[in-house]
Amino acid sequence: MRPRVVRRTIPLEVKPVWVVRMLLFLVLVVVVTGFAMLNGSERASVVVWPGSVVFYDVPLVLLLFEAFVLGAIVWFVVSVFHEVTLRGSIRRLKRENADLQQEIAGLRSISLDGIEEETGDAERLEA
Repeated sequence: MRPRVVRRTIPLEVKPVWVVRMLLFLVLVVVVTGFAMLNGSERASVVVWPGSVVFYDVPLVLLLFEAFVLGAIVWFVVSVFHEVTLRGSIRRLKRENADLQQEIAGLRSISLDGIEEETGDAERLEA
């Protein structure tokens, strides 16, 4: 007799937050592309450091691309530091959880007779 193979299908669920995020991303891409197309021939002067570093007649599309790249680099660095902080917190909480689990296991192994004797002594002291 041949064993029966059970196949599970992965349900495709679409979360509303995902849809909203993708729609916002699509709108952003359309706006940036439209802005770049409308201002393709525009040029600007860029002052990096007043009095010393100035770039004249730079295409506006290039400035937008450079701003995007700079923002992506800043986002990456901030995300790395945030990730390291979160992983440290997770490690600390796992250690704390393991210590608490060990304490619970120790408390489960205490006999009830010893607890009844301690509570009986405490009740006699209060009276």
